[in-house]
Amino acid sequence: MHLKKTWKTAAVMLLAVAAVTTVTAAFYFNYAATACCAVVPLSSSSLLQESSNTAAMDNEPYRSKLVGSSATRPSKLYAVCETRDKLRSPADRDRFSRHRRQTIDSTSSTVDKNPGNKYSYNGESETARNGDRGNDTTLIYFITPTYPRREQIAELTRLGQTLMHVSRLYWIVADDRPDCSLQIMNLLPDFSIPYTYIASPMPSIYKHNPDAMPRGVSNRRAALNWIRLNHNINDSNAVIYFGDDDNTFHLDLFKEIRTTKKISMFPVGLVGEYGVSSPIIDKGKVVGFFDSWPAKRKFPVDMAGFAINVQLLFKYPYATMPYKAGFEEDRFLSALAIRLDEIEPKAENCTRILVWHTQTAKKPKPIVMVRSKATLPGSLATLLDQVTMLGIGGVSETTGVRSYMTKNGNIFRV
Repeated sequence: MHLKKTWKTAAVMLLAVAAVTTVTAAFYFNYAATACCAVVPLSSSSLLQESSNTAAMDNEPYRSKLVGSSATRPSKLYAVCETRDKLRSPADRDRFSRHRRQTIDSTSSTVDKNPGNKYSYNGESETARNGDRGNDTTLIYFITPTYPRREQIAELTRLGQTLMHVSRLYWIVADDRPDCSLQIMNLLPDFSIPYTYIASPMPSIYKHNPDAMPRGVSNRRAALNWIRLNHNINDSNAVIYFGDDDNTFHLDLFKEIRTTKKISMFPVGLVGEYGVSSPIIDKGKVVGFFDSWPAKRKFPVDMAGFAINVQLLFKYPYATMPYKAGFEEDRFLSALAIRLDEIEPKAENCTRILVWHTQTAKKPKPIVMVRSKATLPGSLATLLDQVTMLGIGGVSETTGVRSYMTKNGNIFRV
C-alpha cells in the first residue's frame, strides 16, 4: 500500500513538472518563435528610405503569395502579407500632390514658405517621409487592428485619408484573418504611406465566448513583434500608437505624441457612460483617472488614449497584451512597469479631446436578388461585382431582396 502511494505521488509530481514546463515553453515561444520572421533591423530614418532591391526600384511592394490562402508565412503567429517602405514614385507624387496642393502639414512645425509654387507641399512632410533629409522628426508607428466585415474597406479608406496628412508615419495594418486580403493590398498603396500589412488571426481557443472575445489582441501582439524584429534597438526616435480603423483623429494628436519620451496619455471622447476616458491632472502630474469602468485596473484608460516610446518594447521584451477582454491596456502598461509620475500628459494637460472612439453601426450584409446576372442592364453587373468584391453586399438569382430599377418614374424588375 505504501509503495502504491509513493508511485501515485511520484506520478502527480511528474505531471506537475510537465505542466509547468509546458506553460514556461509557451510563454517564451510567444516572443521568441517569431524570430524566423526577422529582417535586418532598420532605424526610423532608414525605414522610410528607398529600398535597394529590384521590387522597390520598380515601386512594387513586397507581396506575399498567400492571397486567399489559409496558410501563414513565415511564422505560425502571423504572416507579413505586404510591405512598402518606399514612399512615392514620380507617379505617386503626381497623384499625391492633387490631395496636398496649397496645404500645410499641421502635424509638424515646419511649413513651406514658398507660396509661389502651388504644386509644392510642406517641406518637412515631403522630405521626412521620403527619408532623404529631415530625419530628426520622430517616426510614428501607427498600429491599426482590423477584421473582415462589410464596413472594413470604407473604414480603412477614411483612416488612410487622414494619415495621408501626417508626416513621418509608418502604418502597420494587422488583419484578424488567416489569409491575405487582396482588397486591402489593392487599397493601401493608394495613400502613399509606408506600410506593412499583416494577417494575424485570433487563436480559435478565444472565440468560444462572443461576449468576452478579446478582439484586436492577436493583431496588436503581431504588430508589436514586427516592430521588435524590424526596428533598430538603439534608435529611440520613434513612438508607437494604437489607432482603431473606426476611430476619429484630430491632426494635432500626432504633433502631441511625437514628443513622447516614455509614455504619454490624453483624453478619448465617446467612451463609456461618462462620454470620455482620461487621466486627471494636477500641477502637471497624473493624480488619477476618469473612466466609467474602473474594474480595479491600475490604468483604466482607452487603447487610443496613450502612446509609448519604442525603447520600452526593447527594455521589456516580453511585455505584450493579454487575451483578456477589457484588461488589454492595463496589463500591457503594467508589464512595461509604468509609474504614475512617469506619465506625460498631453492635449493641454488632458483638457482637450483629440481622438474619439467612434464606432460604425454594424448591419447585416444584404443579398440582392436579380432575375439573371447575365441580363443585368448597362453598368449594373460591374457595379454589383464590385459590391460583392468589397464585401458590402451580395447577389443571388434565388434568394435575397428583390431589386428594381426606375426609368422616367416607372419601376422594372432586374
